[in-house]
Amino acid sequence: MFIKKSSLQQKMLISFLCLIVIPLGVFGYISLSISKQTIEEQTITSNLKTLGLISEKLDIMASDLTAISNIYFSNEDLRKILMQPSVEKTYEERAKKEFLTKMIINFKYAYTWLEYYTSILGLNGFELHTFYDGRVEIDELKKEDWYQEAFRQNGSIIWVSDPSPKLARTVSEEHFVSAVRVLKDFESGAPLGLLMINVNESFLFQQYAEAMKDYDQLMLLDANGTIISTTQKSLLHQNIKDTKYYNQAKNGDRGSFKDEIDGKRMLVTYHNVKNTGWSIIAYTPFDKLFANIYRAELLIIIVFVIVLFLSILVSYFIANRLSVPIKRLYRSMQKVEMGDLSERTDVLGTDEIGELGRKFNRMVSRIEQLHDRVVAEQEMKRRSELQALQSQINTHFLYNTLASIRYMLLTQTAEKVDSVIVALVKLLKRTLTDENEYISVGEEIDNLRNYVYIQKARQDGKLEVEFQIDDRITHAQTLKLLLQPIVENAIFHGIEPKEGTGCISVKGWEEQESLMFEITDNGVGITKLETGGAADITEAILSRGSGMGLRNVNHRIVLHFGEEYGLKVFSQEGEGTKVILKLPKFVKTEELISL
Repeated sequence: MFIKKSSLQQKMLISFLCLIVIPLGVFGYISLSISKQTIEEQTITSNLKTLGLISEKLDIMASDLTAISNIYFSNEDLRKILMQPSVEKTYEERAKKEFLTKMIINFKYAYTWLEYYTSILGLNGFELHTFYDGRVEIDELKKEDWYQEAFRQNGSIIWVSDPSPKLARTVSEEHFVSAVRVLKDFESGAPLGLLMINVNESFLFQQYAEAMKDYDQLMLLDANGTIISTTQKSLLHQNIKDTKYYNQAKNGDRGSFKDEIDGKRMLVTYHNVKNTGWSIIAYTPFDKLFANIYRAELLIIIVFVIVLFLSILVSYFIANRLSVPIKRLYRSMQKVEMGDLSERTDVLGTDEIGELGRKFNRMVSRIEQLHDRVVAEQEMKRRSELQALQSQINTHFLYNTLASIRYMLLTQTAEKVDSVIVALVKLLKRTLTDENEYISVGEEIDNLRNYVYIQKARQDGKLEVEFQIDDRITHAQTLKLLLQPIVENAIFHGIEPKEGTGCISVKGWEEQESLMFEITDNGVGITKLETGGAADITEAILSRGSGMGLRNVNHRIVLHFGEEYGLKVFSQEGEGTKVILKLPKFVKTEELISL
C-alpha cells in the first residue's frame, strides 16, 4: 500500500536502494556464514588431529609403563624377596640396594622420556619406593576400592587416579595417576604383593602443553569421569561424569559438538585414549574461534553503513534527476487538464524524457489550434441558430401583429390604429435594429408592454394583462424576446378560444441568485390531445404539439445558459396555463463565464 501511494521519486529511490543494499547485505551475510562454517570445519579437523596426536603419546606412555610393569612382574629376584615369609630389616635394606642397583636404575635409563616413580608393596611387609625412603603399611591400603579391584583383576593393570592420600608422600606432587597390578608367584599363582607405577600430573600436562595455545581449556579424564590433568589446576580430581557434554563425549571414539559451558558458547572436541580408557576433551570458545570473523564483521558493517549512505545520496541524486522532469511534465499536464492550453513544458533534454516533453508541447499546440477552431465553428453555429430562431420569432410576431392592425382598420378609429402602429415601430426598433443578444430586464418588460398594448387594442377589451416585476431585477441582463413569445402563446392559444374576458399575469423576481418569471393565463388550458396524454406537460409541449414558440424560447435559454435553466409548463384543461422561466442573474455578459 505504501509503495502504491508513493511518488515516482520515492519509488525510484526505494528501487535503487533495494538493488544495492539488499544484494550487498545478502552477499555479506552469506560470505560471513560461509566463512564461519569453513573456520568451524577447519577447526574441528585441526582439533581432532591434535587430540589424536596427544592420544597417541598417551597410548605410548601407557604401553611403556605396561612394559616396565612386565619387567617387574617377571623378575626372579623380586619374586624371591617377596616370597620371604618375614624379612629382617638388615636383609631388607641390603635387598633393596641390590635390587635398585641391578634393575630399577638400569630400566629407568631405558625409558628416559618417561617420568615415573615405582612403589612395591609386598604382602610379607616388604616395601620399595624409588622416590621415598619411608614405609606405607599395606594393611592401611586394603580398605581402598582400587586395591580390592587390583586383586580382582588378578595381574591385569588398572589405572587409578590419586589412589590414596597415604601414598601422596611417595611421589613429588599431590595429584598423580598410577598403573597398578598384582605381583604373583609363577608356580603357584599366589599373590605376592602390589606394583604401582606412578606418573605425576605435571608429566601428563607436558604431553599436551604445546597444543594449549589453540584452546581455552583442555582436560584429561579417567574412565570414571575424574579430571586427572588440566590447565585449570583447581579442577583437578573433580568428577564431571554427570555433565551433559561429558556423556556426549563418551558416545564415540572421537568427534565434536557445540554446547554452552559456564555461560560461554563452546566448540567441544574429544578423543578417547584406547589403552587407558581415558578421554581428552578440548573447549574452544566461539568468540575466540571467530575473533577474526567478528573483526571482519565489524568492518563489513562499517563498510555497509558507508555504502548505504553513499547509495542513498547517489540514488537520491539519480532519482531526482529522473523524476524532476517528469514532475514538471506532470504539472504541465494538470494545467492542460484544467483547460489551460497555453501551458508549455520546459522539459527539453536530449533523452527520452526531453523528447516526450517536445512531443507534449507539439500535442498541446495542436489541441489548442483544434480547440480554437472548434470554438470558432461552434460560435458561428450558435449565432446562426440564434439568428434563425430570432428570425422565426420576429417573422411570426410581425405576421400576427400586421394581421391584427388590418383587422383594427375595419373596426377601430384612426387614432387607435396610429397608437398601435407607433407601439409596433418602437417594438421593431428595439428588436430588429439592435444586434445585441442581451438586453436589460427593464427593456424586455418595456418591449412586452408595447406588444401587450398592440394585442389589447386588437382584442378590443377582451384582454387584461397585469405586470408584477420586482424593481431590483430590472438592471439585470437577459435574452431578448423571451417573454413576448410566451405571452403571445397565451393570447392566441389560451385567451382567444375562451369566451369572455381573458386575464394574463406577468411576474418577475429573484430567487437564489436566479431570475424567475411566471406568465399565467386563465384561458382554455392545454388539452390532453395536445400533449398526447403525457403526465409531464412540459416535456410533451417542448417535444411535440403546437408549442413552437415555447420550444424556441426554451432552446435559446438552454443554448445560452445550459440545461440547468429553461421553462416549465403547468396547465389544467379549461382553467388556464402557467409557464415559469428560470434564468441566471447577471449584470454583465462577462459574468456568464463563471456560470
